[in-house]
Amino acid sequence: AGRGGWDMVLFPSPSVKRMLIAGLGIAMAQQAVGIDAIQYFLLYIIEEAGVMDRSAQTGILIALGLMKLVFIIVGGKLFDRRGRRPLFFVSLCGMTAALLLLSINFFGESHSSGLAIFGLAAYLSFFSVGMGPGAWLIPSEVFANAIRAKAMSVATFLNRVVATLMTSTFLSTANAMSWAGFFFLLSVICVIVLAFVYFYLPETKGRSLEDMSLYFAEITGDRSILEAEAKMAREREARFHAENASTPSFEPVTVRSQQIRNAEALKEAKVTGTMA
Repeated sequence: AGRGGWDMVLFPSPSVKRMLIAGLGIAMAQQAVGIDAIQYFLLYIIEEAGVMDRSAQTGILIALGLMKLVFIIVGGKLFDRRGRRPLFFVSLCGMTAALLLLSINFFGESHSSGLAIFGLAAYLSFFSVGMGPGAWLIPSEVFANAIRAKAMSVATFLNRVVATLMTSTFLSTANAMSWAGFFFLLSVICVIVLAFVYFYLPETKGRSLEDMSLYFAEITGDRSILEAEAKMAREREARFHAENASTPSFEPVTVRSQQIRNAEALKEAKVTGTMA
């Protein structure tokens, strides 16, 4: 209970470890499903699907971008209505189906451009409903105040590391495995992430940070995070009392009293002006 700062993150107790698994895991999973890699090379994929006209490519990219934006807004509203876990399940199942469709479409020599565009649209839409906004929402809701700032920085760092690995190896992996094989690999990763969400991600809808800390303490039998939170609360209270004790007491100035003083000052100024 006496530990704090980076020690709690680098050498976590069982309850903190479970928090980190949930928060850091979903942050890395967001990029492991290939979203940045596909978005960065979206034009390349469209060309591979057989769309070579530049104006058509531009129209498709704009349409896919607008569709992604719309479904992010939809997902943001549904997270508070339906809960986090159901939307993650819908998102990952839809992405798996879309990636399998792309894999089947790119299998063999002939490709259907229409089917490829539909598969990409479905993939981006399902991602935006759950994995897109949810991967940043969950860490902010599971990390206790004692580790919140540092754990969020680690989550962001790992998210970008996985994104870099996925994008830097995208083309070489696709060339080595074929486009069909690569999209199938991504669908398998989505299934693995789905299993991770099912077993390790708690429902956070309507639950405060204190509730989540208590949840992780109960499922691990480790109350150290609760003791750390209580210690932080005592330290904040002690600092508050110390600051108030050292601050001279002044008569509180309300809005009404300030208005009266302003009116009196204005009246005195008018009288002085008249006398002059």
